[in-house]
Amino acid sequence: FEAHPYCLLRRRISMEEWRRQFPLRAQGCRLLNQFGQHFKLAGVNWYGASDSFHVVGGLDARPLSELCHAVAAMGFTVVRLPFSSEMLRVERVPPGAIDYVQNKDLEGLSPLQVYDRVIEELGAAGVTVIINNHTTVGAWSGGVELNGMWFRDQCRVYTEHSWIDDWVMMAKRYEDHPEVIGYDIRNEVRPTSMMGPSPRWGNSSPVYDWSRAAGSCARALMDANAPGLVVVERIAWPQNSLREMLNPKPPWEAWQVPRDRIVLAVHMYAWSGPGAWSPKHFMPGVLRSFFDVVDYVGSRSLYGEMSQEALEEQMDKDFGFCIDEDICPVWLSELGCSLDTELDWFTKVCQYLDKKDVDFAYWPLNVGPKPGGSDDEAYGILTNDWQPRWADPRLQALRRLCPQAVLPSPKKAQTRRPLHLPARARADSGSLSPFHLNVTPNVTPVASPSCFGQVDEPLWGAPF
Repeated sequence: FEAHPYCLLRRRISMEEWRRQFPLRAQGCRLLNQFGQHFKLAGVNWYGASDSFHVVGGLDARPLSELCHAVAAMGFTVVRLPFSSEMLRVERVPPGAIDYVQNKDLEGLSPLQVYDRVIEELGAAGVTVIINNHTTVGAWSGGVELNGMWFRDQCRVYTEHSWIDDWVMMAKRYEDHPEVIGYDIRNEVRPTSMMGPSPRWGNSSPVYDWSRAAGSCARALMDANAPGLVVVERIAWPQNSLREMLNPKPPWEAWQVPRDRIVLAVHMYAWSGPGAWSPKHFMPGVLRSFFDVVDYVGSRSLYGEMSQEALEEQMDKDFGFCIDEDICPVWLSELGCSLDTELDWFTKVCQYLDKKDVDFAYWPLNVGPKPGGSDDEAYGILTNDWQPRWADPRLQALRRLCPQAVLPSPKKAQTRRPLHLPARARADSGSLSPFHLNVTPNVTPVASPSCFGQVDEPLWGAPF
């Protein structure tokens, strides 16, 4: 055991040995490494390359290597790394996205080359990567908008064919990077307009059939000898049980691809729920009351409105049966919450994830203003200067779900400025029950010790 604060209680091995465990393969509902050991996807989303700046967030605040080692310090085994199709074609990083004083080696690189460096640095820190085609055009993605599909109607650049070609290119680009363990082929497939066509799984209209398109992409990756897992998300709206994706045939049979290469994925937030999209979480008083009545008549609830028992029953129906019946791996590749009204819901979900040992990825790592807007990211788990916020109850809960990972020995660290631990972070957390989240409302984020800093005692909630 080494004395670095970010690797206490973690066994260290050589980088070569760490990389030999990949690629991963599915056996039933679990992912196994090349030694037959369970590899848990305990992850975090790090966005930015899918947005208007075309590079991950935080590069304007800290050195890339520090950010990547902080991810390892927090206990995560994988980063879901979104990118846009546009990013692959952009030649220059927009001004202000990177502080080149702190990241001098990134100067002059294209966004895709910066993406390469992020993957390399994460791998060097002992963190795997699942790359994710999050958007078509680099922009904040959510709701009914033009990034809802894997292609753009009446566009000669962003076609389904080019989307598949992009995936084959990316798989070949990282085929010699064992830390790239998978390809999340598209984020939250959903309608692109309120009145336009909706994607369906097995739609009679082949153009909008997500099953057909995902299968074409999966087969193209197999034909290109891509070594990673293929992650396929359920359609975002309407949000149905994964049984829809498994009937009448499971996708690996329908697509004629190896069963051990397919992972199904779902997203969950307090403001989302089963079935059609409901905007009521974001509505003011009178309008919210109207949607409350509509949902009451339809016997429908958002995930955040459900009791513990009802939420667990719904998660069993949505995806938990795949684990209980040992059908296939399921990755809850997005879940997140704010520190106010959603924390109770998050605690309920974490209890379920712990009970069933579910693979997950928290959304997001990022803090500060969202790309292209002025609103701050309310779900982020870092301080405002992009360092781990150890006292954050969300991070504490997530770390309890993370495995005792085996990490590669780090490269010799540069001399870093020491950061001292705030006194209030030195309390003993040993008395906390597994998911008792002790949160003080409106806590102001404070700087926490750098993963390269020196501390004179173990810190509360510090890395294992």
